[in-house]
Amino acid sequence: MPTTKSGPAQKASRAYRFAEYIRPAVLAAGYDIDSPRGGGRKELADATGMSPSSVGRMLAGQTLPDPVHLERLAEVLQLPLMEMLIRSGVVSARAGQAAKPSTQHPPPNTPLTPETAARLLGIRSPDRVQMFAAMARTLVDQERAEEGRRTEAEV
Repeated sequence: MPTTKSGPAQKASRAYRFAEYIRPAVLAAGYDIDSPRGGGRKELADATGMSPSSVGRMLAGQTLPDPVHLERLAEVLQLPLMEMLIRSGVVSARAGQAAKPSTQHPPPNTPLTPETAARLLGIRSPDRVQMFAAMARTLVDQERAEEGRRTEAEV
């Protein structure tokens, strides 16, 4: 079994462990990465700015993504950036713990959008976020319409 970093990815390698961490998040975000014609790898590459071959090597545990892509990858997959930086080896766990924890909640006095609410509830799939937002907007419109009818009835 090769012990050099130039050999094939080992189960204990950082790239392999990162792939084990990232694959479930990619699938949860709705990217079809397992079927040959699913197109999920290309879609993920387009969304993150990575090349399709880099996405494939990352998901196979062969290489780690270039650090310049980690922030966008975290955004697209709705994962905490600091955790991704730690798991990729860019930041040590100790340094990550010392960093001020970032909150996933919007800043105070910022209107809460249905998309943000979906993500705060743990909905990551782009299709499901879109469905949640559409349903929330429909319900808000219905509430406003009912409120308008009640106001007209009182006058």
